Amino acid sequence: MLCCSTGPGWVSLAARTANVLSLRLAGKLGFTEVERFEEWGGEQWKGTWA
Repeated sequence: MLCCSTGPGWVSLAARTANVLSLRLAGKLGFTEVERFEEWGGEQWKGTWA
């Protein structure tokens, strides 16, 4: 599952680190990692694209 939010000139994306396909897609789309955090019972990845 991917969660996304937007603002003027940026997009933020969060995905569970166990979801390798989502992380691979985020990388191909040009998202860069901002942080990793624990939520919903697992490690999450947060990235941005500007």
